[in-house]
Amino acid sequence: MIGDVFTLVLLDPMINFLVLLNNIFFGSFGLALIAFTFIIRLVTFPLTRRQLHQSRALQAVQPRMAEINKKYSDPKRRQEEMMKLYRDAGVNPLGCLGPMLLQFPILIALFYAIRQTLPESPEALEALSTHLYSWNYIQHAVPINEFFLGIDLKLSPNDASSYLSPAWLFVILVGATTWLQTKTTVTTVTDERARAQQQMMAYMMPIMFAFFALSFPTGVSLYWTVNSLIQIGFNIVTYGLPALNIQPLLKSPAPAMAAASATRSAQPPVAQPAPEPRTPNGPGRSKRQNRRRRPQ
Repeated sequence: MIGDVFTLVLLDPMINFLVLLNNIFFGSFGLALIAFTFIIRLVTFPLTRRQLHQSRALQAVQPRMAEINKKYSDPKRRQEEMMKLYRDAGVNPLGCLGPMLLQFPILIALFYAIRQTLPESPEALEALSTHLYSWNYIQHAVPINEFFLGIDLKLSPNDASSYLSPAWLFVILVGATTWLQTKTTVTTVTDERARAQQQMMAYMMPIMFAFFALSFPTGVSLYWTVNSLIQIGFNIVTYGLPALNIQPLLKSPAPAMAAASATRSAQPPVAQPAPEPRTPNGPGRSKRQNRRRRPQ
């Protein structure tokens, strides 16, 4: 049941879209994959923009979060204060995970789509025909040329006959672009333990994705490399690049609002002036003053 839904909703549309793009880009499957990456990022741009805004808002409330961690030793009370801070600042910590979670089903579907779209045998080519829509424009576009700049896009580095194969170049590109993506994502962490975990993830994620690239077809690695380069561009526009003295270009009201909310929540309540004492004859008036105001 799950496999049928996956095929109907993700795999078949992706296969047909890749074949269509391959036909549009003069039979270059590599250009089709690059165009596919740009289209996916364009469709998910509103979600990415929200993620970047939420990340910047989280940076704005980091000092206040550090104060809460120091002030409250009770985990339950600390969690309550954290939730109150998020609510006052309009921050949703889970809002930063949307685009990242969306990438995993796309990667899995793309893995199978490339293997189906670039068949290795006549039997696999016949199996591909069961996934294609009955449009002449698509039916006449197969078989597809699997080479792009001399690189076999259906070949994985583990299947390459030599470590000098161009497929191994994409393993390096996947690791390098993932590392650059983490380095251009600016986060302000005041807790020492969280900072150590962040530094560890900055090196673990590139190694993990490079390890995945060993088993993935080179076409999937091409998609991930282009996707990471686009994300690096988004990060530079959002956070700037202090190493090269590049200022952020994207001005979002979310961080300012979050900072203002955090500042307001950090300030002690303003003492209200004591009410004026009331007398039986009226507030602040003596009996003699009331007598003078009576009409004659």
